[in-house]
Amino acid sequence: MCTPLLLPPRGRASFAVASRFISCLVTEKILHAFYVPLDSPSSEASGLLVVLSPHTISENVKVFRIFRPDDLYAIVPLHHPPVLMDDEPTKHGHLVGLVDPLDMLSPIYEFRNVLEVGNDDEFGGLILDHLKSPPWDLATRGTLRPVTDPVSLWRKFVETVMIPEELHEVIAQEMQSSLDWQTIAYENPPLCPNLNSPAIQWEQSLVAGHPTHPMHRARMLPGNNYSMDYDWYHPRIRFVRVAVDNIEMLGNFKEISQDLVDRAAKLAGVILPRDDQFVYMPVHELQIQNVVSKFQTVEVVSPDISLSALAQSSIRTIVLPDFPGMALKLAVGVKISSSLRTISHFTANFGPRFSADVVPKLAIDPDILSVELETSSAVYKTSDPELAKHFTAVIREEYQVPSGQAVVVCAALLEAGHANIPPGKSAAEHIFGLDTEEKRLQFLDTYTEIACKAFLPALVKNGVAFEAHAQNVLARFDLSTGELRGFVVRDLGGLRIHPPTLRESSGVDFQFLPGHCVATKTLEEIFPKFYHTFVHNHIQRLIRLLGLHYSGRGWEVLRKHMEAAIPRNHPVWDIWMSPISRTVNSKCLMRMRMRDSYRDMVYSPYPNMIQFKPQPDF
Repeated sequence: MCTPLLLPPRGRASFAVASRFISCLVTEKILHAFYVPLDSPSSEASGLLVVLSPHTISENVKVFRIFRPDDLYAIVPLHHPPVLMDDEPTKHGHLVGLVDPLDMLSPIYEFRNVLEVGNDDEFGGLILDHLKSPPWDLATRGTLRPVTDPVSLWRKFVETVMIPEELHEVIAQEMQSSLDWQTIAYENPPLCPNLNSPAIQWEQSLVAGHPTHPMHRARMLPGNNYSMDYDWYHPRIRFVRVAVDNIEMLGNFKEISQDLVDRAAKLAGVILPRDDQFVYMPVHELQIQNVVSKFQTVEVVSPDISLSALAQSSIRTIVLPDFPGMALKLAVGVKISSSLRTISHFTANFGPRFSADVVPKLAIDPDILSVELETSSAVYKTSDPELAKHFTAVIREEYQVPSGQAVVVCAALLEAGHANIPPGKSAAEHIFGLDTEEKRLQFLDTYTEIACKAFLPALVKNGVAFEAHAQNVLARFDLSTGELRGFVVRDLGGLRIHPPTLRESSGVDFQFLPGHCVATKTLEEIFPKFYHTFVHNHIQRLIRLLGLHYSGRGWEVLRKHMEAAIPRNHPVWDIWMSPISRTVNSKCLMRMRMRDSYRDMVYSPYPNMIQFKPQPDF
């Protein structure tokens, strides 16, 4: 048994995928799990996460029965207790409400119904000693063995779970892709930048990416026809000539795209004829094949006429060195995590209009929050939205950093495992010298205070929930002092907005396309998206990385600043801030994937981490 940081790259990558998968299964209440404390002073583990098999899903596990080897799906050593449910412990242990990959130690175990020669795993023996009869019955000719392949955990799971059969192999391939690309990242970790580094260097410094998604590093083209040495951060931008009548454009997209192709042509030493009846659409090089196969009326420009680009952390949004101050979000027919990274016609229509008409009217303090505006877009005209999403582009104005300041994508601050800093140390701790708990607490206090002042007013006053996860948010720091000055938020496609509240508070009668998922029927529907992105996947990650979770000190800080930003008479107060609010709805990544859902959100009750308090010392 060991911390995953000590594993070789392949083993560490395997653990990264498997731990995320188990975290989702337990936290999303797909499988039941118990926490069983360990009474062993010599063990690094405080206890065991015992995950029950899928065939027990429909059982009321509070009703006692003896669990046998076939009832056990996986056993994971934990260095601290997970977040427990409020119920009294059962004879088997405490029911688990939330477990995070950072709670876990390696290896993950499963029970195999065969007796293996040479099984000398000392910790496996300790597990069996603690799972004695009653309430467990593991007296069988079997063995606890470490899981070395996360895909095998998935295949074991779907043996008895009712999901569409065609998804079985697809999800297995996505997990395998995540494992393969994460291995490469661990074998060749990036350097941790510093505050004087270019913003794009921070964008490209992610080691592991999404903190809880099992397919967090998956990158798959249709047919999986790519090389494992493809450089995702340095793509080329190609061009396609298409009749203006076939494209719906907003803003000055045509003029900008013409500037882009003119520059590409000049670099290639050619001159392209101009024709007002046509527009040159920029296309990611990986998307050319999709465009050719789906749009027969377009003309692909020679590959010699192209531009070198630098991809941001999302991969599909790129910046062009020849065009500073502009980011280009392009449809890319690539599965990143578990979603095909195209751009819907909803997004193309929404961003430029919302940027121009609504953003200036939002309850935002411009000193601490800036919104990167989406100024122009283009999408192929068709009645088929599944076709249109493959031929879409959005142009975004990048935040202009004031002199003496720097911006850093927050996801990069929440990474660890860089080549030039000690294992397990986060970029935030390294860059800002957070070498004591009090320094870490002060950093969190400032970060959380400014973040709450930045993002909560629009939610409370305007009914606008920004998708404030760490990849969508940039932190702005003073170069001389390292002090946090504010945040920048980008990517408007994932907002949730209650139209009546927006209309009443801003005076803007913004018109949404029919069926656009951004617009909600009730105010309460905007809250889960914000909780999931801001609390669950952003602030929680920072609290845990700074070592302020188990003591509860980090959550005290968050409560303090959220209480200051949310009026007691607002509907969200009772949902998030009331001490008796034990659960909140949050996004379910695996439930969504098992339903093959991307835009239709699936939520279920999570423990309300805003109200987290230190748990009993077992």
